[in-house]
Amino acid sequence: MNRRDFVNRSLGVAGSAVLLNSCTSTSSPKWQKGESRWPICLDTATLSKDISLERKVELAAEAGFDAIEPWDRELKAHKDAGKSLADLREKIRDLGMFVPSVIGLWGALAPNKENFKTHLVQHKMRLEMVSDIGSEHVQVIPQFSHKEKLNHDNAAWSYTQVCTLAKEYNLTPAIIFLNFVKGLERMNDAANIALISGEKKAQIIPDTYHMFLGGTSANSLRHLDKDFIAIFQFADAGQNVKPSKKFGLDGMRVLPGDGKLPLVDYLKPLKAIGYEGCISLELYNKEYRKREPEKFLAEALQKTVKVVAQVDA
Repeated sequence: MNRRDFVNRSLGVAGSAVLLNSCTSTSSPKWQKGESRWPICLDTATLSKDISLERKVELAAEAGFDAIEPWDRELKAHKDAGKSLADLREKIRDLGMFVPSVIGLWGALAPNKENFKTHLVQHKMRLEMVSDIGSEHVQVIPQFSHKEKLNHDNAAWSYTQVCTLAKEYNLTPAIIFLNFVKGLERMNDAANIALISGEKKAQIIPDTYHMFLGGTSANSLRHLDKDFIAIFQFADAGQNVKPSKKFGLDGMRVLPGDGKLPLVDYLKPLKAIGYEGCISLELYNKEYRKREPEKFLAEALQKTVKVVAQVDA
């Protein structure tokens, strides 16, 4: 079964709910013509900001990606241009793709209650857009301007508020972690906040690049439940990149297989725990953004699938 047949059949059987849950179903088909056990997704920030979201959708579909992960600023730009996010959602589905996640709710993993309440209107606005594009998850992001160590109890309270708000939009929020955010450098930090929250459907978003930078072992993924992972961010690290707590290293992400990370070692634990969600290619490399997008995406998908396929070789 190819991607388009899968999407159309899913819609015909049970509508959007089946489509959005397709990448976490135990009956998911093989992806990428049988070469990948996971759907391959494109983080839209991999491409130049000068390219419209609608064109990025077209480019991703033409290259053969299974899914697309847009940013909230792109959703807003599309909406501000007088275009419909609901129409774009249908276009994505017609092209045989889906939206597993959107980046994101900025500052929603707040350092305190007052800070969270101050940005409540913005959070609701973003949740509405994320829902309109047909996403299943939304990424919950800390406030970068807060320089003190993130208090996990306060962050858990904020996450609980987000989860409550998100129910109205049929969304499942997931916590990210970043090497440069104090108190949120490692995967265990995100997991701890999720556990403190007590949310039944709490989820986190592992990222190979930030796991490497922050010092999270690939084997730690073996201790997670498959449903605890909303989406898996995927990138290699340039040869000169070292573990660090510094900000601004995202531009040194490179295509899978072109860097120094043992990426298969990150994927084997996902296979072991039965994870069936998306592998999302996330590259914020300025040099890649300068390249002709059609040829670049063809290479990017080919190299990603080549690495992913090694898990079942």
